[in-house]
Amino acid sequence: MPDDRLAALVGDLYRSAGPDIDAQPGAYAAADLHRDTVLDELTPGDADDGEAPEFIPNERRMAEARQVLLGFGLLPDDDTTTRMAGHLWSYRYRLAMRRLGRARGDFGPDPADALYPPSLKAAQPSLTMDRLLEVHQAERAEKPKTFDKRRSALAHLKRVVGYNDAGRLDKAGVRALKEDRAAGGVKPATIGADIAMLRSLWGWALRNGHLPDGASNPFEGMSPQGSKRHTTERQPFSDADAEIILTAARSEAGFLRWLPWLLAFTGCRLEEASGAAAADIRQQSGVWILDIHDRAEGRTLKDGQPVRMVPLHPALLAEGFLAYAQSRPHTGPLFPDLKPGRNGNRSAMATKKLGRWLRGKVGIKDKNKVAAHSWRHRMKDLLRFSGVREEAADAMLGHNNPVNAGANYGRGWRGRPDQLIKEVYKIPSPIPVDGYTGPLTSEAGE
Repeated sequence: MPDDRLAALVGDLYRSAGPDIDAQPGAYAAADLHRDTVLDELTPGDADDGEAPEFIPNERRMAEARQVLLGFGLLPDDDTTTRMAGHLWSYRYRLAMRRLGRARGDFGPDPADALYPPSLKAAQPSLTMDRLLEVHQAERAEKPKTFDKRRSALAHLKRVVGYNDAGRLDKAGVRALKEDRAAGGVKPATIGADIAMLRSLWGWALRNGHLPDGASNPFEGMSPQGSKRHTTERQPFSDADAEIILTAARSEAGFLRWLPWLLAFTGCRLEEASGAAAADIRQQSGVWILDIHDRAEGRTLKDGQPVRMVPLHPALLAEGFLAYAQSRPHTGPLFPDLKPGRNGNRSAMATKKLGRWLRGKVGIKDKNKVAAHSWRHRMKDLLRFSGVREEAADAMLGHNNPVNAGANYGRGWRGRPDQLIKEVYKIPSPIPVDGYTGPLTSEAGE
């Protein structure tokens, strides 16, 4: 933070304390002793080398400077705190000299007033960045994972610009953020994601009147070049991949045994499957389903995602999945060996462990094929090419298709597993399963 801003802030303190000194300066001897006490804080210089005394703040003075900075809504990094401590020593010395002058009867204009820049009181933040995040979260109620990402991006911004005033931020501050993150080795995609998080936050603040009328969004147009996350598209598992993975899962236990199978035959998102409760495997209208909902405490779905009932494929039932689900305590998680993460969901651990298993033990090395989402891409293709109706396919995967806006009227496919199961029967299994007589993929391979 520039020294002139620090001096202006201390100047406000000086102008506030001055009238009290003028009103009661006290005895001259006491004022003289007070000035000497302030001077004693200086470290003597080397007179032979012409070095002047220097103020080197101790821990008490550094703590005092940090508190003053926090009081002004600023973030006290070490350098700013050290410089503020120096300004506060000058403040104390000038007040001591003012008191000494008043004590000996000099009530003329104080020359120290002119040594400080104009007041910054009018520029104090009407809305701090922290408060902006709070009111945004209060209205939007974002998922903990999304909120943490936005809060982390904001923390980086505050650290770089050195203040907490949302209305003060300009493109120079955003540019400083990008340069600092790049210098720290952060990838352009990550920087771009942070910029996008903050751009939407400032955009919301402008639309909702939290920032002055006529203000612009400082993050517009500031995403780094080449910051898109994916240079290649996610690829579906092939028939050969599916055969290898599902066969390998048969030799595992717990979530490694059944989560790949559930993903393969439902196409649901990883957080929907890994976060399911045992009670979510139930019957509805005579059909066994995975009930994807947000009724339980702490359960969240992807933004804008409707709840749905996904029928369990007959090959999944023939494989024995139902026996596994019913062996779990009814009120407990479907996959208890997946421990919840910091945000209470199990998908983070599932991503990590499934990924290691897929690359290591199973041997799927293609980086464009991932342990969860490639099943979803595969299911989309199977639905396309198995003659499944488009609205039924959207219901299976939980897609909101703007072309089929009418699908949201009535109970629809998402609420009628007894009808959707007829479409599920069309989906082939990539491997033979004892007791399953439905369609198989015609070839194992690409």
